[in-house]
Amino acid sequence: MLAFHLTHVRYSQTKMAPRPTGRRADAPVIASRPQPLVRDYSRAAAPPYTVEFDLRTTYDFVFSLSDDAGSTEDLPEADRRWLAAAKATLPETVASDFKTLFASELAVIVAGLAVDRPDVTSAAGLLELVRASEPDMISRLMFAEATRDPEQRPLVERATAGDAEAIAELTCDYPDLKRDVMVRFVTDPPAMKKALAGVLQTWLPHFQEIEHRVKEILDRDVEMRGSDIRRLAPVDLVEKTTGGLRYVSERGVRRVILAPSYFARPYNMVLSADDWRLFGYPVADAAIAGDDALAPPQSVLRLHRALGDDTRLRILKLLTDGDRYLTEIASQLELSKPTIKHHLALLRSAGLVTVTEEGGMTYYSLRRARLDDASVELKRFLVT
Repeated sequence: MLAFHLTHVRYSQTKMAPRPTGRRADAPVIASRPQPLVRDYSRAAAPPYTVEFDLRTTYDFVFSLSDDAGSTEDLPEADRRWLAAAKATLPETVASDFKTLFASELAVIVAGLAVDRPDVTSAAGLLELVRASEPDMISRLMFAEATRDPEQRPLVERATAGDAEAIAELTCDYPDLKRDVMVRFVTDPPAMKKALAGVLQTWLPHFQEIEHRVKEILDRDVEMRGSDIRRLAPVDLVEKTTGGLRYVSERGVRRVILAPSYFARPYNMVLSADDWRLFGYPVADAAIAGDDALAPPQSVLRLHRALGDDTRLRILKLLTDGDRYLTEIASQLELSKPTIKHHLALLRSAGLVTVTEEGGMTYYSLRRARLDDASVELKRFLVT
């Protein structure tokens, strides 16, 4: 049975441990397969999780500070200009902390504090929650994956207690900037909490200028998904809502939370804790009001932009032979994994690729039916 909660999630005392957005989810290189790999979900057992929707602006308050926010044309031009101008006015006293915390993307995990607090309904409420939270609680948000693994949990305990070797082991696979921020959160939690609260305090009046309008967009998005919510199975609902993230199962996860986001467009922000996973998914184009009759739909722009690149076409050609992990694709095309990951994100946002997460593994599949839409959608826009 699909559990649908329109405004808030259930309250519990679950200890929080969201994962960093930049966690490694790819697998080792796998040899080329003579036949395409096919995964049949038609007889799959029902997933061991329920799906909930959470429509609060608390998430976008944090997501809007991400480097990805406003980095593509999926955010309307007026709001891209507003976002850039507002960030440019941050005083020098917090500018350095803002760059450190949000250039690494790690600080967005603080939004996860609000998941089990339905009373926190606004940006101001989230700021107060951050201030009231113990510094160690925020630090532990960094190690969601390891905390969920019983074999890794002792390592996390040692790291959060200040063990240098444990900290090094937990952070060694991350890029330098992410690793440095994670280490600072563990070694000096009070200072990092103070820095984070300072950035949020400074950003609050800027976000409050548009918070009401953002909330209206989030409400419209979920209202438009009413039919999907009523008829789709959990796995299919997550895939369609996120635009191609097929979440099958993960140890310990009992709740999947879908939080519409205006500033995450066209990406998905991923947070998690002991028993839940949250996808801050991009709101649909139709949820954003527009008055330019000549403006092409964003779906048409995303699709043709994705197809107009040599590397992305090579990736699609590779996926015609079967599902692939990130490492496989990078190895085959002789490009770095961050580069391939960027191209895959654009392909997914255009609906050309499905990302499947199953048992801690992540792989990519071609959505063949979407290829047929390229000419159809363009003709619909030009002719009707």
